[in-house]
Amino acid sequence: MTTTPHGYSDDFGPNVEQILAQGTRKIVGKVPAQVRKELAAAVKAGVLGRLKKDGLKPEVYYNPNNRNSALWLQQREAEYKISNIAKVVGCNTALLFGDIA
Repeated sequence: MTTTPHGYSDDFGPNVEQILAQGTRKIVGKVPAQVRKELAAAVKAGVLGRLKKDGLKPEVYYNPNNRNSALWLQQREAEYKISNIAKVVGCNTALLFGDIA
């Protein structure tokens, strides 16, 4: 077992290592129970951060150094979904996001 100063160890598994390397990971759909368990343990240990799913915003796991990037990703995904819904209903997205040119 290798442990770093940030509390990360090999026991958390490759998924945690991958999120730490990439910075963020958007969760869409179901996650296997074992992976979910590893991610939850890493969050509890402070190795990863987690933004909960909120409405149209997806769940995001992130490297604690990349919290702003995770918040941006979550917001961008929500705006994308709203934009798609607006296209289906026929609304002008400029009115929704203030993109008045």
